[in-house]
Amino acid sequence: EVAALMNELFLEDYGNPSAMHHRGVTAERRITDAKKTLAGILKVREKNLCFTSCGTESDNLAIIGAAMAMQRKGKHLITTKIEHPAVLEAMKFLESRGFEVTRLGVDRDGLISPEEAAAAVRPDTILVSVMHTNNIIGAVEPVDEIGRAVKAANPDVLFHVDAVQGFGKALIYPKKMNIDLLSVSGHKIHGPKGTGFLYIAD
Repeated sequence: EVAALMNELFLEDYGNPSAMHHRGVTAERRITDAKKTLAGILKVREKNLCFTSCGTESDNLAIIGAAMAMQRKGKHLITTKIEHPAVLEAMKFLESRGFEVTRLGVDRDGLISPEEAAAAVRPDTILVSVMHTNNIIGAVEPVDEIGRAVKAANPDVLFHVDAVQGFGKALIYPKKMNIDLLSVSGHKIHGPKGTGFLYIAD
């Protein structure tokens, strides 16, 4: 089904979605429909979704973008030792730019402690990034509890979740779970390679 649809897009609805001609309007409708579907799944507004080329770009945009935008408030970031390289490398890049990163450990089941995450939050903490589902061992992190604990420690801290492995397999509701930024990749849910999106809260 995906291959057939992509073939249709490449051969028929390939117009520039910003253009006012027929093919452009049709292409724009395709994007609008896709946003409606995704927004419905996450229970968010369409305007809060930004399409990207993959999960890595979504992670980079979320982490580096948030850090650069928030650096006047502080330069401390929190993540875990078991994140995907897309997150770990973004954190290393930010360290080379003067940011400080705290990397949380996990228990024997590969789970992050919400209490430890909250305890690591400082007045200068601007972002916490935790994956939803680990790509190696399959541990599903308690992101709901982590989001709640982190926001209780400091409501101004942004909470990013890499949901590349979890989206489409678990119920994820960013607003309910205190998630400010959510990264997703298309190819993990049988979409075409080179697609992804980032949820960005208001």
